[in-house]
Amino acid sequence: MNDQIENTETVDNTTIEQETPTSQQEFSASDNTEATAIEGTSLGNLESLLHIPLEVSVELGRVKLPLHSVVRISRGSIIQLNKDADSLVDILANGSVFARGEVIKANGKLGIRIIDIVTPAERIQSLT
Repeated sequence: MNDQIENTETVDNTTIEQETPTSQQEFSASDNTEATAIEGTSLGNLESLLHIPLEVSVELGRVKLPLHSVVRISRGSIIQLNKDADSLVDILANGSVFARGEVIKANGKLGIRIIDIVTPAERIQSLT
C-alpha cells in the first residue's frame, strides 16, 4: 500500500514537469489505476455528503405587518399573503430556493408537486 502512495507522489511530480497528454491513449496503465482510485475516493466523499441533513421548507407567501396588526391577531384571524391562491410555492433547502411547486392533497396530507427546478445560475444569483 505504501508503495502505491509513493508511486502516486512520483507520478504527480512527473506530471507537473511534463505536458499533459493530449489523448486518452497516451495514459499508461498506472494512470488508469490512479484515476480509478481517485474516482473511488470521490464516490466515497459524495456518499458522505449525501447523508448531511438539510431543512426543507415550503413558503406559501409573505407579508409585512406593523406591530399593532400582529398584536391584534387572534384565533380565526385571516392573514392575506402576497401571492395568489393558484401561484407556485417556493421550496427551500436551508433557506435557499431550489424549486417551485404546487400544493396538493395526497393521502389526506398536504404535499408539493415539483413544477420547476431553479437553475444553478439562479441559485448563485439569489446568494448575492
